[in-house]
Amino acid sequence: MPIAIVTSLLHAIPAILAEDTGQGLIARLQGVHKAPELTDEHSARIWLQSLPAPSGWFVSIEEAKAHVQRCHQGPPTIPGATIREAREALGMARDAFAEALGIGGNSNTRHKTIFDIEREAINKSSGKPRVLNPQAVQRLQALMAERGLDLLGD
Repeated sequence: MPIAIVTSLLHAIPAILAEDTGQGLIARLQGVHKAPELTDEHSARIWLQSLPAPSGWFVSIEEAKAHVQRCHQGPPTIPGATIREAREALGMARDAFAEALGIGGNSNTRHKTIFDIEREAINKSSGKPRVLNPQAVQRLQALMAERGLDLLGD
């Protein structure tokens, strides 16, 4: 039984939708305020992943509960080597990759930010390795899912 959790930008409380079939769930999702045209499960998953957490498409209630539990833990810290692998799998230069993840600054600044994160350079102010911020992690996960890549797991 497919299940969708939908947290819209307008509502603080997520809607939990369940149907007997994937097509039935897609039809229900079409009725959600500001839902785009969803033609198949893939387009529904991509749209749900673009919404605030804990939105998503799940094959069972157990999977949905596990996802909600992970959301309480916050986004993972992704090792620099994995970020480099993801960027390379996406075929993106460091500055374009940083921009896609919402990292600001000019081209050189964005390039250096990703370079430092990939090599886990120590942040001088905190003394800890540089990592992607939680919003950038979420954008990276969405970008990987959109392209059908699974280097990061979930």
